[in-house]
Amino acid sequence: MQDDSRPNFPPLTARMGQACYYHSCFKGDAAPLSRCGGCRRAAYCSPAIHQLDWSSHKSLCKTIAKVEASITVSALFADEIVQEYVRGFTKQVLTCLRLSQRLLLTGSRSLTAVEETLIKDEPRCMVCTRTDHLMRIEAATSGTTSEGLIPCPDCSFSFCCSSAHWEAAFALHHAPCDDARVGTRSQCQINVELRTQLRFENVLAKERGHGRRCGWVPARVKAAWTSLEGSTWESEFGDELRKFYKIPAWSPTAPWIRMVSDTLSMAMTILYGLEKLNKDDAWTRKKTLTVHILVGPLAFECHASTMFEEILHRLPEVKTLKIVFCGPTVPERVTENCETCPQCTRRGNKRIHEYVVQTYHQFVERKGSRFEPPDLCVAFNSAVPVSPQWTHREKTYQLLVDRKIPSLFTAYNREEAEMEAAELRMDGATLHPALGTMKNLWGSLHPLPAPHKQYGFYTPSGWVAGGFN
Repeated sequence: MQDDSRPNFPPLTARMGQACYYHSCFKGDAAPLSRCGGCRRAAYCSPAIHQLDWSSHKSLCKTIAKVEASITVSALFADEIVQEYVRGFTKQVLTCLRLSQRLLLTGSRSLTAVEETLIKDEPRCMVCTRTDHLMRIEAATSGTTSEGLIPCPDCSFSFCCSSAHWEAAFALHHAPCDDARVGTRSQCQINVELRTQLRFENVLAKERGHGRRCGWVPARVKAAWTSLEGSTWESEFGDELRKFYKIPAWSPTAPWIRMVSDTLSMAMTILYGLEKLNKDDAWTRKKTLTVHILVGPLAFECHASTMFEEILHRLPEVKTLKIVFCGPTVPERVTENCETCPQCTRRGNKRIHEYVVQTYHQFVERKGSRFEPPDLCVAFNSAVPVSPQWTHREKTYQLLVDRKIPSLFTAYNREEAEMEAAELRMDGATLHPALGTMKNLWGSLHPLPAPHKQYGFYTPSGWVAGGFN
Protein backbone atom coordinates (compact mmCIF):
# COMPACT_ATOMS: atom_id res chain seq x y z
CA MET A 1 0.00 0.00 0.00
CA GLN A 2 1.13 3.53 -0.72
CA ASP A 3 -0.22 6.94 0.25
CA ASP A 4 0.49 9.92 -2.01
CA SER A 5 -1.76 12.46 -0.26
CA ARG A 6 1.05 14.34 1.50
CA PRO A 7 2.26 17.70 0.21
CA ASN A 8 5.02 17.13 -2.34
CA PHE A 9 7.73 19.33 -0.85
CA PRO A 10 10.66 20.06 -3.16
CA PRO A 11 13.65 17.92 -2.14
CA LEU A 12 16.43 19.57 -0.16
CA THR A 13 18.59 19.90 -3.29
CA ALA A 14 15.86 22.03 -4.92
CA ARG A 15 15.32 24.14 -1.79
CA MET A 16 19.06 24.84 -1.70
CA GLY A 17 19.19 25.87 -5.36
CA GLN A 18 21.09 22.72 -6.43
CA ALA A 19 18.25 21.10 -8.38
CA CYS A 20 15.41 22.34 -10.54
CA TYR A 21 12.65 23.79 -8.33
CA TYR A 22 9.76 22.83 -10.63
CA HIS A 23 7.50 20.33 -8.86
CA SER A 24 7.65 17.63 -11.56
CA CYS A 25 11.31 18.05 -12.50
CA PHE A 26 13.86 18.39 -9.68
CA LYS A 27 16.76 17.65 -12.03
CA GLY A 28 20.09 18.18 -10.35
CA ASP A 29 23.78 17.31 -10.31
CA ALA A 30 24.68 17.15 -14.03
CA ALA A 31 21.78 19.34 -15.19
CA PRO A 32 22.71 22.95 -16.09
CA LEU A 33 20.85 25.22 -13.66
CA SER A 34 20.29 28.96 -13.53
CA ARG A 35 18.94 30.94 -10.57
CA CYS A 36 15.69 32.88 -10.81
CA GLY A 37 16.65 36.49 -11.52
CA GLY A 38 14.06 37.84 -9.07
CA CYS A 39 14.49 35.98 -5.78
CA ARG A 40 17.87 34.38 -6.58
CA ARG A 41 16.77 31.39 -4.47
CA ALA A 42 15.02 28.92 -6.77
CA ALA A 43 16.95 27.40 -9.69
CA TYR A 44 15.61 25.95 -12.94
CA CYS A 45 17.02 23.66 -15.61
CA SER A 46 15.67 25.76 -18.51
CA PRO A 47 13.76 29.00 -19.23
CA ALA A 48 10.79 26.92 -20.38
CA ILE A 49 10.58 25.09 -17.05
CA HIS A 50 10.99 28.37 -15.20
CA GLN A 51 8.02 29.74 -17.13
CA LEU A 52 5.92 26.69 -16.23
CA ASP A 53 6.56 27.30 -12.53
CA TRP A 54 6.12 31.07 -12.68
CA SER A 55 2.40 31.14 -11.82
CA SER A 56 3.03 29.43 -8.48
CA HIS A 57 6.45 30.97 -7.78
CA LYS A 58 5.95 34.62 -8.76
CA SER A 59 4.21 35.76 -5.56
CA LEU A 60 6.99 34.62 -3.24
CA CYS A 61 9.65 35.57 -5.78
CA LYS A 62 8.51 39.19 -5.92
CA THR A 63 8.17 39.27 -2.13
CA ILE A 64 11.72 38.04 -1.51
CA ALA A 65 13.04 40.59 -4.03
CA LYS A 66 11.17 43.35 -2.17
CA VAL A 67 12.60 42.20 1.17
CA GLU A 68 16.14 42.24 -0.19
CA ALA A 69 15.70 45.66 -1.78
CA SER A 70 14.03 47.16 1.29
CA ILE A 71 15.85 50.11 2.84
CA THR A 72 14.64 48.92 6.25
CA VAL A 73 16.23 45.51 5.81
CA SER A 74 19.49 46.99 4.52
CA ALA A 75 19.67 49.31 7.50
CA LEU A 76 18.90 46.46 9.88
CA PHE A 77 21.66 44.21 8.59
CA ALA A 78 24.13 47.09 8.28
CA ASP A 79 23.90 47.78 12.00
CA GLU A 80 26.95 46.11 13.60
CA ILE A 81 25.25 45.20 16.87
CA VAL A 82 22.26 43.59 15.18
CA GLN A 83 24.53 41.91 12.67
CA GLU A 84 26.51 40.20 15.43
CA TYR A 85 23.27 38.87 16.88
CA VAL A 86 22.23 37.69 13.43
CA ARG A 87 25.44 35.74 13.06
CA GLY A 88 25.02 34.19 16.49
CA PHE A 89 21.63 32.67 15.73
CA THR A 90 18.81 32.89 13.21
CA LYS A 91 17.40 36.41 13.32
CA GLN A 92 18.15 36.90 9.63
CA VAL A 93 15.89 33.97 8.71
CA LEU A 94 13.14 35.02 11.10
CA THR A 95 13.28 38.63 9.89
CA CYS A 96 13.04 37.53 6.27
CA LEU A 97 10.09 35.27 7.11
CA ARG A 98 8.25 38.01 9.01
CA LEU A 99 8.78 40.63 6.31
CA SER A 100 7.82 38.16 3.56
CA GLN A 101 4.71 37.25 5.53
CA ARG A 102 3.80 40.92 6.03
CA LEU A 103 4.19 41.74 2.35
CA LEU A 104 2.20 38.69 1.26
CA LEU A 105 -0.56 39.51 3.72
CA THR A 106 -1.17 42.72 1.82
CA GLY A 107 -2.16 40.38 -1.00
CA SER A 108 -4.58 38.56 1.34
CA ARG A 109 -2.58 35.42 1.92
CA SER A 110 0.24 34.10 4.10
CA LEU A 111 3.28 31.96 3.33
CA THR A 112 2.56 28.34 2.52
CA ALA A 113 4.58 25.61 4.25
CA VAL A 114 6.40 24.94 0.95
CA GLU A 115 7.29 28.62 0.57
CA GLU A 116 8.63 28.80 4.12
CA THR A 117 11.10 26.01 3.38
CA LEU A 118 12.62 28.03 0.51
CA ILE A 119 13.53 30.71 3.06
CA LYS A 120 14.40 28.51 6.02
CA ASP A 121 16.65 26.14 4.06
CA GLU A 122 18.78 28.82 2.43
CA PRO A 123 22.44 27.70 2.79
CA ARG A 124 24.62 29.60 5.27
CA CYS A 125 28.28 29.82 6.23
CA MET A 126 29.32 27.18 8.76
CA VAL A 127 31.42 29.75 10.66
CA CYS A 128 29.58 33.10 10.62
CA THR A 129 26.07 31.90 9.55
CA ARG A 130 25.82 34.45 6.73
CA THR A 131 23.66 33.54 3.75
CA ASP A 132 23.90 34.69 0.13
CA HIS A 133 20.91 36.90 0.94
CA LEU A 134 22.78 38.67 3.77
CA MET A 135 26.02 38.87 1.80
CA ARG A 136 24.24 40.60 -1.09
CA ILE A 137 22.68 43.13 1.31
CA GLU A 138 26.09 43.80 2.89
CA ALA A 139 27.65 44.24 -0.55
CA ALA A 140 24.88 46.62 -1.64
CA THR A 141 25.29 48.81 1.45
CA SER A 142 29.10 48.94 1.04
CA GLY A 143 29.11 49.39 -2.75
CA THR A 144 30.96 46.11 -3.37
CA THR A 145 29.99 42.79 -4.98
CA SER A 146 29.32 39.44 -3.37
CA GLU A 147 31.00 36.25 -4.63
CA GLY A 148 28.52 34.04 -2.79
CA LEU A 149 28.96 31.00 -0.58
CA ILE A 150 31.57 28.33 -1.36
CA PRO A 151 30.26 24.72 -1.18
CA CYS A 152 32.28 21.83 0.19
CA PRO A 153 34.01 20.18 -2.83
CA ASP A 154 33.13 16.71 -1.51
CA CYS A 155 29.49 16.91 -0.40
CA SER A 156 28.24 20.27 -1.79
CA PHE A 157 25.75 20.45 1.10
CA SER A 158 27.80 22.54 3.54
CA PHE A 159 29.08 26.04 2.83
CA CYS A 160 31.44 28.79 3.93
CA CYS A 161 31.65 32.41 2.84
CA SER A 162 35.44 32.39 2.32
CA SER A 163 38.50 30.17 2.11
CA ALA A 164 39.53 31.34 5.58
CA HIS A 165 36.25 30.16 7.06
CA TRP A 166 36.58 26.82 5.29
CA GLU A 167 39.97 26.37 6.94
CA ALA A 168 38.33 27.04 10.31
CA ALA A 169 35.41 24.66 9.64
CA PHE A 170 37.31 21.80 7.99
CA ALA A 171 38.08 19.80 11.14
CA LEU A 172 34.50 19.95 12.47
CA HIS A 173 33.00 19.17 9.08
CA HIS A 174 35.06 15.97 8.80
CA ALA A 175 34.91 14.89 12.47
CA PRO A 176 32.53 12.12 13.69
CA CYS A 177 28.99 13.49 14.00
CA ASP A 178 26.85 12.36 16.95
CA ASP A 179 23.66 12.90 14.92
CA ALA A 180 24.42 9.89 12.69
CA ARG A 181 21.53 7.44 13.07
CA VAL A 182 23.70 4.39 12.40
CA GLY A 183 27.44 4.14 12.92
CA THR A 184 29.85 7.03 13.31
CA ARG A 185 30.19 9.26 10.27
CA SER A 186 31.16 12.86 9.67
CA GLN A 187 28.86 15.64 8.56
CA CYS A 188 30.49 15.46 5.13
CA GLN A 189 29.90 11.71 4.83
CA ILE A 190 26.26 12.01 5.92
CA ASN A 191 25.78 14.80 3.37
CA VAL A 192 27.15 12.58 0.59
CA GLU A 193 24.83 9.75 1.63
CA LEU A 194 21.91 12.18 1.74
CA ARG A 195 22.58 13.45 -1.79
CA THR A 196 22.71 9.85 -3.03
CA GLN A 197 19.46 9.07 -1.21
CA LEU A 198 17.65 12.10 -2.64
CA ARG A 199 18.84 11.21 -6.15
CA PHE A 200 17.62 7.63 -5.64
CA GLU A 201 14.19 8.77 -4.43
CA ASN A 202 13.79 11.23 -7.29
CA VAL A 203 14.55 8.55 -9.91
CA LEU A 204 12.28 6.03 -8.17
CA ALA A 205 9.45 8.57 -7.93
CA LYS A 206 9.61 9.18 -11.69
CA GLU A 207 9.72 5.46 -12.45
CA ARG A 208 6.97 4.43 -10.01
CA GLY A 209 4.90 7.60 -10.11
CA HIS A 210 4.52 7.99 -6.34
CA GLY A 211 5.41 10.86 -4.01
CA ARG A 212 8.89 11.34 -2.64
CA ARG A 213 7.67 10.89 0.94
CA CYS A 214 6.73 7.30 0.33
CA GLY A 215 3.84 6.12 2.50
CA TRP A 216 4.46 2.44 1.83
CA VAL A 217 2.87 -0.13 4.14
CA PRO A 218 3.44 -3.90 3.77
CA ALA A 219 0.32 -5.65 2.42
CA ARG A 220 0.70 -8.65 4.71
CA VAL A 221 -1.19 -9.08 8.02
CA LYS A 222 0.76 -10.76 10.82
CA ALA A 223 -0.67 -13.96 12.28
CA ALA A 224 -0.04 -12.73 15.84
CA TRP A 225 1.59 -9.85 17.68
CA THR A 226 5.35 -10.19 17.90
CA SER A 227 7.43 -8.12 20.29
CA LEU A 228 9.61 -5.44 18.73
CA GLU A 229 12.34 -6.04 21.28
CA GLY A 230 15.58 -6.79 19.46
CA SER A 231 14.09 -6.08 16.02
CA THR A 232 15.49 -3.66 13.43
CA TRP A 233 14.18 -1.88 10.35
CA GLU A 234 15.98 -4.44 8.20
CA SER A 235 14.67 -7.50 10.03
CA GLU A 236 11.08 -6.21 10.03
CA PHE A 237 10.81 -4.75 6.52
CA GLY A 238 13.78 -5.86 4.41
CA ASP A 239 12.13 -8.96 2.92
CA GLU A 240 8.78 -7.21 2.33
CA LEU A 241 10.48 -4.31 0.53
CA ARG A 242 12.53 -6.69 -1.58
CA LYS A 243 9.36 -8.47 -2.74
CA PHE A 244 7.31 -5.31 -3.32
CA TYR A 245 9.98 -3.39 -5.25
CA LYS A 246 11.48 -6.53 -6.85
CA ILE A 247 14.93 -5.63 -5.51
CA PRO A 248 17.63 -8.02 -6.83
CA ALA A 249 19.26 -10.29 -4.26
CA TRP A 250 22.63 -8.63 -4.80
CA SER A 251 21.26 -5.13 -4.11
CA PRO A 252 21.04 -3.75 -0.53
CA THR A 253 17.64 -2.64 0.74
CA ALA A 254 19.04 0.29 2.75
CA PRO A 255 17.91 3.07 0.32
CA TRP A 256 14.35 1.73 0.29
CA ILE A 257 14.31 1.35 4.08
CA ARG A 258 15.52 4.92 4.57
CA MET A 259 12.78 6.10 2.21
CA VAL A 260 9.86 4.30 3.89
CA SER A 261 11.10 4.92 7.43
CA ASP A 262 10.38 8.63 7.09
CA THR A 263 6.63 8.09 7.52
CA LEU A 264 6.35 4.49 8.72
CA SER A 265 8.33 5.48 11.83
CA MET A 266 5.16 7.01 13.31
CA ALA A 267 3.26 3.71 13.32
CA MET A 268 6.27 1.77 14.61
CA THR A 269 6.96 4.32 17.35
CA ILE A 270 3.35 4.04 18.54
CA LEU A 271 3.65 0.24 18.75
CA TYR A 272 7.01 0.48 20.53
CA GLY A 273 5.58 2.96 23.04
CA LEU A 274 2.51 0.79 23.73
CA GLU A 275 4.70 -2.25 24.30
CA LYS A 276 6.96 -0.43 26.78
CA LEU A 277 4.19 1.35 28.70
CA ASN A 278 2.09 -1.80 29.25
CA LYS A 279 3.08 -4.47 31.77
CA ASP A 280 1.59 -7.30 29.70
CA ASP A 281 0.30 -7.84 26.18
CA ALA A 282 -3.44 -7.48 27.01
CA TRP A 283 -3.48 -4.29 24.92
CA THR A 284 -2.71 -6.35 21.80
CA ARG A 285 -6.01 -8.24 22.21
CA LYS A 286 -8.34 -5.27 22.59
CA LYS A 287 -11.23 -5.07 20.13
CA THR A 288 -10.75 -1.31 19.79
CA LEU A 289 -7.40 0.46 20.15
CA THR A 290 -7.49 4.26 20.51
CA VAL A 291 -4.55 6.58 19.82
CA HIS A 292 -4.62 10.34 20.23
CA ILE A 293 -2.05 12.23 18.14
CA LEU A 294 -1.06 15.80 19.01
CA VAL A 295 -0.52 17.18 15.53
CA GLY A 296 2.48 19.39 14.65
CA PRO A 297 2.58 22.61 12.58
CA LEU A 298 2.76 20.93 9.15
CA ALA A 299 0.12 18.27 9.97
CA PHE A 300 2.15 15.49 8.31
CA GLU A 301 0.50 13.08 10.73
CA CYS A 302 -2.84 13.70 8.98
CA HIS A 303 -1.51 13.69 5.43
CA ALA A 304 0.44 10.44 5.92
CA SER A 305 -2.42 8.67 7.66
CA THR A 306 -2.49 5.51 5.51
CA MET A 307 0.64 4.14 7.14
CA PHE A 308 -1.15 3.85 10.50
CA GLU A 309 -2.73 0.72 9.03
CA GLU A 310 0.54 -1.05 9.88
CA ILE A 311 -0.74 -1.01 13.48
CA LEU A 312 -3.73 -3.14 12.40
CA HIS A 313 -1.42 -5.39 10.37
CA ARG A 314 0.66 -6.17 13.47
CA LEU A 315 -2.29 -6.52 15.87
CA PRO A 316 -4.57 -9.07 14.19
CA GLU A 317 -6.90 -9.31 17.25
CA VAL A 318 -7.66 -5.58 17.15
CA LYS A 319 -10.76 -5.03 15.02
CA THR A 320 -10.95 -1.21 15.14
CA LEU A 321 -8.15 1.32 15.24
CA LYS A 322 -9.43 4.77 16.21
CA ILE A 323 -7.06 7.69 15.76
CA VAL A 324 -7.92 11.19 16.98
CA PHE A 325 -5.81 13.92 15.34
CA CYS A 326 -5.84 16.94 17.64
CA GLY A 327 -4.31 20.40 17.21
CA PRO A 328 -4.89 23.90 15.77
CA THR A 329 -3.34 22.89 12.41
CA VAL A 330 -5.50 19.80 11.90
CA PRO A 331 -7.46 19.93 8.60
CA GLU A 332 -11.16 20.52 9.09
CA ARG A 333 -12.60 17.15 8.14
CA VAL A 334 -15.44 15.02 9.37
CA THR A 335 -14.82 11.74 11.18
CA GLU A 336 -14.19 9.11 8.52
CA ASN A 337 -14.10 5.36 8.14
CA CYS A 338 -10.92 4.99 6.12
CA GLU A 339 -10.40 2.59 3.27
CA THR A 340 -8.35 -0.41 4.36
CA CYS A 341 -6.31 -2.98 2.48
CA PRO A 342 -8.13 -6.02 0.99
CA GLN A 343 -7.02 -8.31 3.83
CA CYS A 344 -8.21 -5.90 6.54
CA THR A 345 -11.49 -5.41 4.67
CA ARG A 346 -12.09 -9.19 4.49
CA ARG A 347 -11.36 -9.49 8.21
CA GLY A 348 -13.82 -6.71 9.02
CA ASN A 349 -11.11 -4.44 10.44
CA LYS A 350 -11.76 -0.70 10.58
CA ARG A 351 -9.56 2.38 10.78
CA ILE A 352 -11.47 5.43 12.02
CA HIS A 353 -9.98 8.93 11.91
CA GLU A 354 -11.37 11.84 13.90
CA TYR A 355 -10.13 15.43 13.37
CA VAL A 356 -10.21 17.95 16.22
CA VAL A 357 -9.15 21.54 15.49
CA GLN A 358 -8.28 22.41 19.11
CA THR A 359 -5.38 22.14 21.49
CA TYR A 360 -5.47 18.90 23.45
CA HIS A 361 -6.38 20.42 26.81
CA GLN A 362 -9.28 22.28 25.15
CA PHE A 363 -10.45 19.02 23.56
CA VAL A 364 -10.39 17.16 26.89
CA GLU A 365 -12.02 20.00 28.83
CA ARG A 366 -14.86 20.35 26.33
CA LYS A 367 -15.48 16.61 26.32
CA GLY A 368 -15.90 16.71 30.09
CA SER A 369 -17.31 13.47 31.51
CA ARG A 370 -17.61 12.10 27.96
CA PHE A 371 -13.82 12.03 27.53
CA GLU A 372 -12.47 8.51 27.11
CA PRO A 373 -8.72 8.17 27.83
CA PRO A 374 -6.78 6.71 24.88
CA ASP A 375 -4.49 3.70 24.97
CA LEU A 376 -1.73 6.14 24.01
CA CYS A 377 -1.37 9.88 23.46
CA VAL A 378 1.61 10.67 21.25
CA ALA A 379 3.27 13.87 20.06
CA PHE A 380 5.78 13.49 17.24
CA ASN A 381 8.67 15.98 17.14
CA SER A 382 6.89 17.94 19.85
CA ALA A 383 9.75 20.17 21.04
CA VAL A 384 9.31 22.57 18.12
CA PRO A 385 8.78 26.06 19.57
CA VAL A 386 6.86 27.36 16.53
CA SER A 387 4.12 24.74 16.86
CA PRO A 388 0.74 26.33 17.71
CA GLN A 389 -0.14 23.05 19.44
CA TRP A 390 2.17 24.14 22.27
CA THR A 391 1.01 27.74 22.80
CA HIS A 392 -0.12 26.57 26.24
CA ARG A 393 1.97 23.41 26.40
CA GLU A 394 2.20 23.39 30.20
CA LYS A 395 -1.60 22.90 30.38
CA THR A 396 -1.36 19.85 28.12
CA TYR A 397 1.59 18.43 30.09
CA GLN A 398 -0.24 18.87 33.38
CA LEU A 399 -3.43 17.33 32.03
CA LEU A 400 -1.61 14.23 30.76
CA VAL A 401 0.21 13.79 34.07
CA ASP A 402 -2.81 14.45 36.33
CA ARG A 403 -5.09 12.09 34.39
CA LYS A 404 -2.35 9.45 34.09
CA ILE A 405 -2.83 9.20 30.31
CA PRO A 406 -0.19 6.93 28.72
CA SER A 407 1.90 9.36 26.69
CA LEU A 408 4.92 9.40 24.41
CA PHE A 409 6.89 12.38 23.07
CA THR A 410 9.51 12.28 20.32
CA ALA A 411 11.93 14.92 19.07
CA TYR A 412 14.08 15.73 16.05
CA ASN A 413 17.42 15.65 17.90
CA ARG A 414 19.11 15.22 21.29
CA GLU A 415 18.91 18.90 22.23
CA GLU A 416 15.14 19.08 21.71
CA ALA A 417 14.60 15.71 23.40
CA GLU A 418 16.48 16.80 26.52
CA MET A 419 14.55 20.08 26.64
CA GLU A 420 11.23 18.25 26.33
CA ALA A 421 12.17 15.66 28.97
CA ALA A 422 13.15 18.40 31.44
CA GLU A 423 9.80 20.14 30.99
CA LEU A 424 7.88 16.88 31.39
CA ARG A 425 9.70 16.15 34.67
CA MET A 426 9.03 19.68 35.91
CA ASP A 427 5.31 19.03 35.42
CA GLY A 428 5.45 15.86 37.46
CA ALA A 429 5.95 13.14 34.84
CA THR A 430 7.99 10.11 35.86
CA LEU A 431 9.57 8.96 32.62
CA HIS A 432 9.65 5.26 31.84
CA PRO A 433 13.28 4.00 32.00
CA ALA A 434 13.01 2.51 28.49
CA LEU A 435 11.47 5.71 27.12
CA GLY A 436 13.77 8.37 28.49
CA THR A 437 15.97 10.68 26.44
CA MET A 438 17.53 8.34 23.88
CA LYS A 439 17.73 7.62 20.17
CA ASN A 440 14.47 6.19 18.92
CA LEU A 441 15.03 2.68 17.55
CA TRP A 442 12.07 3.28 15.24
CA GLY A 443 12.85 6.84 14.27
CA SER A 444 13.30 7.79 10.64
CA LEU A 445 16.61 6.79 9.04
CA HIS A 446 16.43 9.88 6.82
CA PRO A 447 18.47 12.68 8.50
CA LEU A 448 18.41 16.22 7.11
CA PRO A 449 20.69 19.17 7.83
CA ALA A 450 19.42 21.18 10.80
CA PRO A 451 17.71 24.25 9.26
CA HIS A 452 18.81 26.79 11.88
CA LYS A 453 22.31 25.50 12.55
CA GLN A 454 25.58 25.32 10.69
CA TYR A 455 26.39 21.83 11.95
CA GLY A 456 24.30 18.79 12.76
CA PHE A 457 21.16 17.06 11.54
CA TYR A 458 17.57 16.51 12.51
CA THR A 459 15.60 13.31 11.99
CA PRO A 460 11.80 12.91 12.21
CA SER A 461 11.14 11.19 15.57
CA GLY A 462 14.86 10.45 15.72
CA TRP A 463 14.86 10.75 19.51
CA VAL A 464 12.49 9.68 22.28
CA ALA A 465 12.02 12.64 24.62
CA GLY A 466 9.98 10.70 27.18
CA GLY A 467 7.15 8.29 27.82
CA PHE A 468 5.02 7.94 30.96
CA ASN A 469 1.69 6.71 32.31
